[in-house]
Amino acid sequence: MNSVQILGNLARDPEIRYTKTGRPVATFTVAATNTYFDSNTNETKEQTAFVNCVAWGKLGEAAGNLRKGSRCFVEGRINTRSYETADGQKRYVTEVVANFVGQALDTQNTESFGGESSNFDNFGGGNEENIPF
Repeated sequence: MNSVQILGNLARDPEIRYTKTGRPVATFTVAATNTYFDSNTNETKEQTAFVNCVAWGKLGEAAGNLRKGSRCFVEGRINTRSYETADGQKRYVTEVVANFVGQALDTQNTESFGGESSNFDNFGGGNEENIPF
């Protein structure tokens, strides 16, 4: 099963582009922080992962309404693709292809995420569209 769920803050404003056929696609980065206890130093530490995400179609247009610093939840799948640069080097990109994007309104209380402090009305699943691999 290839399924990913990420809760974090947007590291930058989403960038919306359109394919040659006019299909919208949004790219954005979610900063997800993990807290752990380091037994060597007896300290609580944080580690932040910056996760590249992409949302297609109507979901991409909706994700474009988010702004840097917004607390959001992304559900999707991991995808790795490659391309060749102008100088002939092969590059690999790993990203989350979103099936769902939601914004949490309460940035202070992550314990209640999914409850009254969350608003998913303007976002949703992208399953109705044929998302390329």
